[in-house]
Amino acid sequence: MKNIIGKSWRDSASLIVLTKRNSEVLSRAEDRGNVNYDILLQTRTSKGTFANSVVFPGGVTESVDGSSRWWDLFRSFGYSNKDFEVFHRPNTITSEIFKNNPIQRHLQLRITAIRETFEELGLLICSRDRKESRDDNLYANVIEGVDLKHWQNRVSKNPEDLITLCEEHQCYPDIWSLYYWSNWLTPITLPKRFDTAFFIAAIKNKPEYLRSSSEVVEVEWLPPQEVLNSERKLQPPQVYELLRLSHVKDIEELITFACERSGHGTHLSYPFVVKAKDGVLFALPGDDLYPSSVDYNDNTTKYIDQTILELRESSKSVHRIESKKNSRCLVIQNYKPEHHIEMENKAYKGFTTA
Repeated sequence: MKNIIGKSWRDSASLIVLTKRNSEVLSRAEDRGNVNYDILLQTRTSKGTFANSVVFPGGVTESVDGSSRWWDLFRSFGYSNKDFEVFHRPNTITSEIFKNNPIQRHLQLRITAIRETFEELGLLICSRDRKESRDDNLYANVIEGVDLKHWQNRVSKNPEDLITLCEEHQCYPDIWSLYYWSNWLTPITLPKRFDTAFFIAAIKNKPEYLRSSSEVVEVEWLPPQEVLNSERKLQPPQVYELLRLSHVKDIEELITFACERSGHGTHLSYPFVVKAKDGVLFALPGDDLYPSSVDYNDNTTKYIDQTILELRESSKSVHRIESKKNSRCLVIQNYKPEHHIEMENKAYKGFTTA
């Protein structure tokens, strides 16, 4: 049994936003992995959490993100309790972040992802369509024409003001166009820890204008491989998800897959730290070195008197990040995820991490 007693982390949500790239850019970019989409990325400031890192928009969940006022707002657009059941299928994988009332938690964390994306970048993923008017379009809706400076400041100071914004602009968070993608928990070795639900959404067009907050120094739309091949500073979850995304080249195929797999849930990705003779590796679930029982608050580091390569060669199932001198690679060998993208058996090198 996994131990969560006295947890030392905060729940949070991140949003991976995709949009299709134009044909002119596609034709002249050979180093972009041949994908036809870009991902919305932001670079954090030198102060605060994940300093100088390139991350997806997101942040800590607030109790108001699960307020009954949201249920009232959704009902005013024709939604009923049954419409929320698509978020979680019975008898499926349920990680700890969703254990208590999974449907309510899905609603809350989706709103967290949308609220934080708006606070940080001014992208308001909301809809004005009544339930009976919605089609089967898998793309998320975006509301423009909002006074970004005014509302970003208000929502940043008081998260409940996102409800007020929606009421005044007659819209609601487009939570049905967010698809549950993964769940990562920060290792015990780091001073600040987050249990983060990652969602994915696609929008038809890049907004003409985004307004970043004081926590963000740069906003970019880039394909996954270009980010990985650059010198940008990345955290392990971003590295992993960018590599995973790069295996699907077409945005329509990717978002269709994301929608289908969303209700299945995912196992928690918790990097279990193992020290080797010449570096450190972070074992992930499914790896031979991953323990059968994990205490997420135990700061004892396992040491094995072998090199990283020796440990790799002696393992049958490998699902780990290997770290040497600020250079890391994700190694996959005989690992097949449940209800998710299957990556090749290889060592993914060439990216810079924190």
